[in-house]
Amino acid sequence: MDFKDIELYDLQDCPYCQGPAWLEHVNGWCCYVECADCGAQTPHMEYKDEKSKKAAEEGVVYAWNQGKVVNFGRGE
Repeated sequence: MDFKDIELYDLQDCPYCQGPAWLEHVNGWCCYVECADCGAQTPHMEYKDEKSKKAAEEGVVYAWNQGKVVNFGRGE
């Protein structure tokens, strides 16, 4: 995948710690948004193809920007 193929989304700062966030994919079947500082994250959304992948990405970005996140703290 080339960088030009990656969709860029406007992610707000973390609602817990104001840290930066990124969109993460797990083995090509789901995605979520996570805070780089405290580990807060959205629920994971599954996808099966490119069309549903884009919808899943938009869903987790929307949830993040609305503050619909959980914070279990950083793992080891």
